[in-house]
Amino acid sequence: MIRRYAFDLVRDVIDVETFSPWFLSRDPEKHTPLEAETIELTGPADRFSLSIDFERRFSGFAPVVPRKPRPASAVMPRGTLAYWRFDASGTASRAAGAGTPVGTDTVIRDLSGHGNDLRVTRLHDSAPEVLTWSGEHHGDQPAHASLRFDGGKGPDRGAVLTTSATAPLNSEKFTGGYTIETYIKLPDPFEGDHAWMGILSWEGRNGDAGKTTGWSPDEPTCSLNVTPERFLQFVVYPHVQDADPTSWSHALPVGRWTHIAVVNDGHHTVVYVDGSKIARNPGQPSTGIAALGKPFVIGATQFEEKFGQGFYGWIGDTRIVGRALRPRDFMTSRV
Repeated sequence: MIRRYAFDLVRDVIDVETFSPWFLSRDPEKHTPLEAETIELTGPADRFSLSIDFERRFSGFAPVVPRKPRPASAVMPRGTLAYWRFDASGTASRAAGAGTPVGTDTVIRDLSGHGNDLRVTRLHDSAPEVLTWSGEHHGDQPAHASLRFDGGKGPDRGAVLTTSATAPLNSEKFTGGYTIETYIKLPDPFEGDHAWMGILSWEGRNGDAGKTTGWSPDEPTCSLNVTPERFLQFVVYPHVQDADPTSWSHALPVGRWTHIAVVNDGHHTVVYVDGSKIARNPGQPSTGIAALGKPFVIGATQFEEKFGQGFYGWIGDTRIVGRALRPRDFMTSRV
């Protein structure tokens, strides 16, 4: 008999099997009853899995080498319309220490040079602590920094980053396609009711864009949200079609960073989570975004042109490109 140990570095388990290659190689018609019973042993001592944290187990002699920060110039492909990051290079004034509230006078610069700078607003007279600087980041994120949002309900609280009233991104139609990328991390434990909190969006009502097919004319024309089950929801009202094609992901994990990419080629939209296509992408045609000339937002989604709760968790580098990118061109790329 042979015992095989399969090391699964993705699932962090060792799968164990016990079987006889010699019996398996023989003609099944020639197996004796005893041989047939012992081709593979499936009792609890012969077939099982062991959980193991490989990164921690091997760190003493094979430590993971952290990826170094990358400058903005290294992650702005052709067609980049906006790129924001939350380290010193991405702020008009030097970012303060981790855990320090982000000042209301803070400007997050659009490093693409297109003038889509973001400004901070706290919602509903929320406390300063609803938005703080953080050194946490995804391992493949260009900047080694993020913002910690502490939005919630009962009462509504939160903070948003918005473009100015005249920013070019407000009116961009994206008829040739687009790629919207961001990094987020949900807290562990994930406490409180945060159903339908927004990650990013454009302000305005789809009804004012002449759309008639959606759940409500008071929804914005484009938003990325988190459902009660922690699914991602990306809903867009296209510039061309009277439709609301919507993508739905699996449940997002808590306590670790996730990279999200929304890719539209001018015809259809595909959402990627950590580099993999999600299963529930719409087949409906989708050309452009029915932008209304109103601000782009990080940290919440409006309804009836009003903000309720804000995002709960961390948000890292965010980039918008005016064309469809391949996964190898995402910000996570090691090429």
